[in-house]
Amino acid sequence: MATPPDRGELWQLTEEATVGLGAPPPSDDGLPIVAQRGSRALWGSGFLVAPGWVLTCAHVLVDGPGRRARRAVRPDGTDVGVYVDGRVLRGRVAYSMPLPRAARSGPHGPDSATDLLVSEADMAAPATDRSGPDLALVALLDPMDRERCAWLTDRPPGEFGSGGIVGRFAHPSGVPGHSEPESLSCGYGGTTGTRIKFELRADMRPGTSGGPLVDLERGEIVGVVKARFREGGSGIAVAVSGLRALTAAAHLDGAPDLGPDPYEELMRRHDDWHWHRQHPEHGNGEPTWVDAQRALPRRRGSWGVLDRLEALHQLGAMPPPSTSATVRELAAEALDRTVAHSVAPVGWRDGLGMLHGFGGEGDLAVHLSYLVLVAKWISKHSAEPEAAARARELYESVMKRGHALDAKQRGQLGTLRPRPRAVLLEFDHAPSTPYFDEGEEEVQQYVWSLYKGYEDGRWELARTPPTDGQPFAQARESALDALVGVLEAADATRADDDPVPLEVALPGTEFAAAVAEWEIREDARPSAPHSPMGIDRPVMLRDIERRAQLVDAADVAEQWRARWRGLHRAERLRLLRPAGPPAPLRRAQLKSAPHDSVPVLCQRVTAGSGHVAVQRAVGLGYPVALWRADGHGDEDGCGDACDGFHEGVTTLLDRPGESVRTLPGRLWKLRSGASGTDWLRGLILFYDSPDHPLPTASARPFEPPP
Repeated sequence: MATPPDRGELWQLTEEATVGLGAPPPSDDGLPIVAQRGSRALWGSGFLVAPGWVLTCAHVLVDGPGRRARRAVRPDGTDVGVYVDGRVLRGRVAYSMPLPRAARSGPHGPDSATDLLVSEADMAAPATDRSGPDLALVALLDPMDRERCAWLTDRPPGEFGSGGIVGRFAHPSGVPGHSEPESLSCGYGGTTGTRIKFELRADMRPGTSGGPLVDLERGEIVGVVKARFREGGSGIAVAVSGLRALTAAAHLDGAPDLGPDPYEELMRRHDDWHWHRQHPEHGNGEPTWVDAQRALPRRRGSWGVLDRLEALHQLGAMPPPSTSATVRELAAEALDRTVAHSVAPVGWRDGLGMLHGFGGEGDLAVHLSYLVLVAKWISKHSAEPEAAARARELYESVMKRGHALDAKQRGQLGTLRPRPRAVLLEFDHAPSTPYFDEGEEEVQQYVWSLYKGYEDGRWELARTPPTDGQPFAQARESALDALVGVLEAADATRADDDPVPLEVALPGTEFAAAVAEWEIREDARPSAPHSPMGIDRPVMLRDIERRAQLVDAADVAEQWRARWRGLHRAERLRLLRPAGPPAPLRRAQLKSAPHDSVPVLCQRVTAGSGHVAVQRAVGLGYPVALWRADGHGDEDGCGDACDGFHEGVTTLLDRPGESVRTLPGRLWKLRSGASGTDWLRGLILFYDSPDHPLPTASARPFEPPP
């Protein structure tokens, strides 16, 4: 079929990157190859996304829930043929989401190309189900005559105007290995999660599944064709952002791999290839995707395709972010507002994609701000000299590009300060008084400090702390008075429904303090009413003694980080409870518990088995735990109140698919709006993140990378 006339260069690049998938070439290792029935038919399409890697739909190659079986054509079930440039190259299915079912016995592969058929109800159904995103990666085992690679979008799924789909099919001549592309124009029909609906003027042929969906207005691949509608005239693609679900767990044994973080490594190779193709010393003189993108209309002086090319190349060389939340937070800082997204970001590249279309006239400043924040985050969090040097290079290149900004934007970029990630209120023991009056009882004195914490790891002193210690009750009242203004200023930088979280760091002797129920003035006026802090924002407890413990106990620090990673990776959190008073959680039990475990206690934590259990858990590096401020003593045993408490906590924690990252926010929502939640009374959330350790004795002002 003739190529549609508009955007001819983009169509050509897309067609050249599209391959056919079918039976592998004859074996050269003595293993039997089963001939494909319907000899000239291919199973489906795919396209090259990095040197030696083809992206397609999983159902084209493997069977899965609710799908027609795509059975093995080799005994190991992994080898396929990649049809490109008039040849059939050997390929191996390396990653599949979902993984294939157990191989079935039988001599035959698929009969012919078969696309999935769906209905409008399928499009409206939730896009995240147990079957996975329906994506697979094929590793080429034979070299190509000429490398090529499609440009994958860094944007979350969204609307496009003019688009197209491409498939590759067996050539009518029947010459073995020969194939031809077929292209169809399409329009945008809607998005649900990682599913993109596209509208067609003509029905697509079976075998288009796995081919690319290209946005012709931006010059990038936005999806992988998945299915056609039974009614005709439209189809569904899996958004490129569905690749973010790719982990090492999707790897098939015996196939080439992309290391422990396959998604980020694939994107790094993709971006690196395009950068080198555009480089005068490395390119081959042929038109590139960047050339085609530069020919598209854009606003003069804005963030351009060459800016993006250079930024993605530099970001790919950086250490990865610690969590998805880091990427989201820095993107929100750059935009000065929270960004809604349907697919969580994984790497720095994804954060850059979250900015597209939001900056308006200031989009250059927005993108440069994000890159500065990334450079500063890396300079604070990476101990590797090479990473620090790369962060400096990124920072300096951004400052050079910032010459194009107007005077106000240049000033903002040069003094960029991210919005606070959290406010921290610390209480620590004051030095002992060298003397006191005869007959006077010595009372423990406390000093407090207030900090603003940022996603880049910096802590900034928010108020000058008092020099003299006070009894805890007096120190608390003094600190809460100072806290009002700090919270107001921090909240002003965030959306109304996204108040700054409050972290309260206490020594273990004060772990029975129900910090979320401390009452604070609602504004800075002396006559303002008071309300519990936990109604207005997420509030969590931290351990101030852990700061000193980590200096001398490297094993505890590693356990702290390992358990934090385990909690973030867990699909469902595991509750860890003592057998019952007076038996505390045993040390051996705590040390051997899986990393997705969260201690939950209804006992009093100031004495007895509850006190022992909490101090053991914190001392062994547990980052998250829940207990009651008004827990019962060992002599009382559990009653109806305990049953309600544990039932409520179980409901809070046992949320499949909910990350521990959302726990403080979910608890805040319950406190701020729910009725009939007596189990929340006195509930203390211990939430001590190793990604943001407490400030050292001197919290220095933030500086650009050295």
